[in-house]
Amino acid sequence: MSGLFLFASLGVINGILLSIYLFTKKPKRLLDIYFGGLILSLCIRIGKSVLVHFDRDVDKLILQIGLSACVFIGPFFYLYARSLQDGNQIHKKKDSLLLIILAIAVIAVGILMPYRTEPDFWNTYMVKGIYLVWAAFVLMGLYHTRSVFAQLFKSPLKLNEEGRYVLGIALSVLFITITYQIALFIDGYTYIWGSIIFSISFYYLAGRKLVSKKALTPKSTQAPLENASELFQKVERLMTTQKPFINPKLKLDDLAAEVGISRHNLSRVLNEEYHHGFSQYVKEHRVNEAKQLIEVRNELSLEGIGFEAGFNSKSAFFEAFKKVTELTPSAYKKSISAKK
Repeated sequence: MSGLFLFASLGVINGILLSIYLFTKKPKRLLDIYFGGLILSLCIRIGKSVLVHFDRDVDKLILQIGLSACVFIGPFFYLYARSLQDGNQIHKKKDSLLLIILAIAVIAVGILMPYRTEPDFWNTYMVKGIYLVWAAFVLMGLYHTRSVFAQLFKSPLKLNEEGRYVLGIALSVLFITITYQIALFIDGYTYIWGSIIFSISFYYLAGRKLVSKKALTPKSTQAPLENASELFQKVERLMTTQKPFINPKLKLDDLAAEVGISRHNLSRVLNEEYHHGFSQYVKEHRVNEAKQLIEVRNELSLEGIGFEAGFNSKSAFFEAFKKVTELTPSAYKKSISAKK
């Protein structure tokens, strides 16, 4: 038993160290952050399982922390898999909101109904709710890795190194999730099997990357678009001639329809050619439009220029202008006047 404890514990400790490395390494990549969050959530949950398996009298606060970490396993896997499929490196506000809501929920419940005084609540309603969230988001994440599984069943020999690595991560998360779900509903089935699966998966996947000297998180599961450059030029022509960005409610779907390509392909084109995503792309065009208006529309106030350029508020205009030009709109206007 001491050897099993050491094996499972080392997997957890090394996993925590890896997550810290992924959070702090430079240059920062969105996939590294999501993968680090996934690893850390798994380590906290599995670390709790290891302690309970070998010490039944462990403090109930540790049990609460371990269960609370479960709520993030599925969401981090989903965000990782979705970003991997889309090739997206821009963190979306709605993703932050999702993680914040989950964090507030588990913290609030933990304060109002602590495990130490309300174990029955945690062992019935809370654990089932957390595991439901865990499983639902894992299924959503698996949906975003479906192309890898399709390639596995269609032609496994043609699956490239990155595809096999993603497949290994997806299967590991799936097996760990299934193991914990089974242990929740079947008496006598121990959580330690999830810890063992994690440790084996961790050493196998990390070992493969260390041997190949490649990044721990792959760039994308998709090959770059062959005509990405041409499509980007098409988007640029539309933006400069028809100026759809002056519509403050312009969305990715709207621009994709005007260009005549799918929403997914437009997102990929912007990520591959522009490298900053749709939101920043539109803001930059609006700022460039505002710069031109400042030069020729003296009758307009700066706030009016912002609205003419497509911004829906003064604060959004000033913030975007400063970010793109490193000058405030008023400072830019003064610099233009000084040159005349």
